[in-house]
Amino acid sequence: MFLLSIEQIMIRHQLLTSLWLALAGAAFASCALAMPVRDDTAATLRLTAPAQRIVSLAPGATEMLFAAGAGDRIVATVTGADVPEAAKKIPRIGDANGLVFDRLIALKPDAVVVWKDLTSKLVLDSLVNKLKLNVYFVSVRRLEDIPQSVRRLGVLAGTSGTAESAAKAMDAQIARLPTRAAATKSARRPVDVFFMFRDSPLYTVGSRSAMADAIARCGGRNLYDDIDFPMPIVEFKDLKKRNPELILLSTPPITAREWRERWAPFTEVKAVANRQLLGYPDQRLVRMGPSAIDAVPELCKLIDRARR
Repeated sequence: MFLLSIEQIMIRHQLLTSLWLALAGAAFASCALAMPVRDDTAATLRLTAPAQRIVSLAPGATEMLFAAGAGDRIVATVTGADVPEAAKKIPRIGDANGLVFDRLIALKPDAVVVWKDLTSKLVLDSLVNKLKLNVYFVSVRRLEDIPQSVRRLGVLAGTSGTAESAAKAMDAQIARLPTRAAATKSARRPVDVFFMFRDSPLYTVGSRSAMADAIARCGGRNLYDDIDFPMPIVEFKDLKKRNPELILLSTPPITAREWRERWAPFTEVKAVANRQLLGYPDQRLVRMGPSAIDAVPELCKLIDRARR
């Protein structure tokens, strides 16, 4: 029988130890590289590193990425993503319902940030199932969700320090706003509000929206809070039955004038009879980015005026 010398045994032990350490190190590195990132829907992305090349497919998401300190990581966005000012310089590749996919593929993004509820199902299917991209979903139902989204985007981009500072400032802003509970307990009469995005078809606000949250905080009652969707299409016949006291026209002044003229014959609607069809061109709440928080006090003033 061949016997190993003590020296040979020591050498073999050292080799086996080195091999084990190398394999363990590789396994550890592999785990470290598979960086788990949770989005707003609790889905998990596994990236090899913080996202350096991000495509944002929603104006609100683009605004949140800038707040999170990741504006310089955005390689493309969509029409309407014009806040902050620096966002206007980012190349456009379409909108949430129609993308130039060849350009998207050529950009080789590490992550594509999508507002799930406001994006076409066909677009989502192409991104997730056909192109197999790393899709990160943003979802905001209440104003307090916005700073949380910013924090998570900071993790995605590796900018958590900046994101946390911005989110804390937003938390403080929200804390100074009226609460839904206080509005419910208030002796003030709630105002039935119809928020009108488009006239044909009629788009409005459902319950799953920062705008609906803002209306409630201001002592209003969103007319379609029973629909669990951010921007549902509704029927004019049903709208008349619900009889809003205040109609906010989310459009530029020229178009708002046209919409008022179309409403004029329907004097059985309280808002028409009392001339409470008000232009609301401010897009901050519609966009549902961080600046939505700044827009709430002015919205409260409009609702208060309609109550008098």
